[in-house]
Amino acid sequence: MSTEAPRQGGTWRQTRVLLYKNCLIKWRTKRTSIQEILIPLSLLGLLIIISMIQPNKRHGRMPDSVLYSTNRTSVSEFIVGYTPITNVTRKIMHKMLSEYCPEEFLTEQEMKEASLLNPKKFIGVIFKDSMSYHLRVPRQMIPESSSHLESKSNCSKSFEMCEAEVYWYHGFTALQICIDAAIIEFKTNHSVLEGLEETEVVIMGKSAAVEIDYFFRGVILIYLVIAFSPFGYYLTIHIMTEKEKKLKEFLIVMGLQDTAFWYVSLFI
Repeated sequence: MSTEAPRQGGTWRQTRVLLYKNCLIKWRTKRTSIQEILIPLSLLGLLIIISMIQPNKRHGRMPDSVLYSTNRTSVSEFIVGYTPITNVTRKIMHKMLSEYCPEEFLTEQEMKEASLLNPKKFIGVIFKDSMSYHLRVPRQMIPESSSHLESKSNCSKSFEMCEAEVYWYHGFTALQICIDAAIIEFKTNHSVLEGLEETEVVIMGKSAAVEIDYFFRGVILIYLVIAFSPFGYYLTIHIMTEKEKKLKEFLIVMGLQDTAFWYVSLFI
């Protein structure tokens, strides 16, 4: 106890003396000290002005919206083909899609080659078994795969279409309803087409949100590093100057403690 108390008191006194010394140095080198403070402040002020010029986009709350009933006539604009050809797949396709004259293909490769002749109007149905299938559809029938990275501002505008509505109005959902109803009727001998078509579809609303420009945020992070780099620059000069003058070694001989020196040098 008797050895620790004087050590702690000595450290505090040395810290105060070194702090006073650094304040005198800052006062004598006013120009450098002012530059050390004003350069980061001016850069931060410029950053604030830039952020005010390009603020974040704010989108208001979007309420729930009910979609109109699906229209099977949108499928009539396309050429519908399916594979493989079996009694089950033929019955399923012709039960609900006979009015669209679906084309039969022996293999999936044969269907792919046929789709290349009219890629914007060809829809392919690939049956895995009597209960499951895959769809090959034109690009305009589905949203962009990168839409989750883009702005959702158009969803808040009543005159524009959200990505989810593309499935509903461009025939993708109507085609699925027809095929699913045909599969259910084939398995159960019970028609559910009318019930599926009358199902009410609602796009869930969204709360108010702020759209953040990630590119601008990245620029801000780089800018902040540049803004505060003068602190590191002047700190390095200060430490190197004291090292060249061997001030620390001289003060250690005089009884300086490392704790006091590094606390003042690095943090004050």
